[in-house]
Amino acid sequence: MKSHATLVVIGAGIVGCSTAYHLAKLGWQDIVVVDQGPLFATGGSTSHAPGLIFQTNASKTMTQLAQYTIDLYSQLSTAEGPAFYPVGGIEVAYTEARLAELQRKLGWAKSWGVAGACLLTPAEVKAKVPLIDDSQILGGYYVPRDGIAKAVRAAEAMATFAQEAGAAEFHGHTTVTDIEVVNGQVQAVLTDQGRIETAKVLVCAGIWGPRIGRMVGEVIPLTPVQHQYVKTAPIPELAGATEEVTYPIIRHQDHAMYFRQHGDCWGIGSYQHEPLLVDPDNILP
Repeated sequence: MKSHATLVVIGAGIVGCSTAYHLAKLGWQDIVVVDQGPLFATGGSTSHAPGLIFQTNASKTMTQLAQYTIDLYSQLSTAEGPAFYPVGGIEVAYTEARLAELQRKLGWAKSWGVAGACLLTPAEVKAKVPLIDDSQILGGYYVPRDGIAKAVRAAEAMATFAQEAGAAEFHGHTTVTDIEVVNGQVQAVLTDQGRIETAKVLVCAGIWGPRIGRMVGEVIPLTPVQHQYVKTAPIPELAGATEEVTYPIIRHQDHAMYFRQHGDCWGIGSYQHEPLLVDPDNILP
């Protein structure tokens, strides 16, 4: 590992790898990325998030970021497979109020240039996802280029680009133990694998970020929160499925839930529960 770097990035999940990738694109050199976990399934949100990407947002900027993400991830892959599955996304309406909201979303989509966005009848939703009981919904909002990201693959692919460009090196199983600061200026990052002299540090440690902030006397206003996500047992309707995901992702905002296929199973996520706050110091590496 280098003893000096122009920039030290702490965290080799999707944020740290994306940073290295985009800085390499801009011509940066001499970047060192470190992570306490293995590369690139580093153990945080990148390793665990179910990967839903939906583009439509009331904010044009957020919509454009999602569109850019899909364009980028669609070009990335590893030996394990692609970094993005463009299976489409459907948000269903369980109430009249939600149906009106989906009509507003269609207006945003048309304004922000979301390709192919449209409203579906209950029968049209069922045609795309036969497991849905169309008698229980009033319609759906469909975007054909929404889909599933494989975040660990995307991270690895972006890191590979940065490394092959000669811009960055990545070190897993390397824990940051302290950051040297003199007169308000960073001098070095200390790790259990050695000292890296640098004047610039970028914290991409996600749920462990507050621990890094304390090293320099800064409060990073982030609190990790547990999230409920389960997978069903194999179900007959998906028997024989050979691909990880072919059905559109489903969002049921009236019940704060979402659904995605995992081969012959379905994954179900829910935000309709009491917040389960976690102290970053209690999260295992």
